[in-house]
Amino acid sequence: MRAYPELPGLEALFLEDSYVLGVREDTSDLCFELEAVLTEDHPRWSPPKPGEQYAYLRVDLVFPNPRRVEWLERTMRPIPDPSGIVDYGNIDSFEWETRHYELSGEWGHVRIESDPPVIVGP
Repeated sequence: MRAYPELPGLEALFLEDSYVLGVREDTSDLCFELEAVLTEDHPRWSPPKPGEQYAYLRVDLVFPNPRRVEWLERTMRPIPDPSGIVDYGNIDSFEWETRHYELSGEWGHVRIESDPPVIVGP
């Protein structure tokens, strides 16, 4: 299995500290709504705002045309931050090998067979 930074479009994100804001699933795609941490290599990176450790950008991590989605665990327990904003944890692990992707975190554990993932956002 390979690490996610080897996937085009994901090389300038740090998913382990990005926040999962939601997960949407239908026949056309599986989508993770993220408050993504940008690395300095990302074209939209800027210095972190006061009181923040990273530069963030709201994006969707989309797995298009899923042929198979297997949820090994799906917890989706809301985690409120001090300001009341809710997330579902991070993507702690994301490995892949030729159209097969496996992701896990506090929100759950899923195996996906799909076209290569894309980042959609502003």
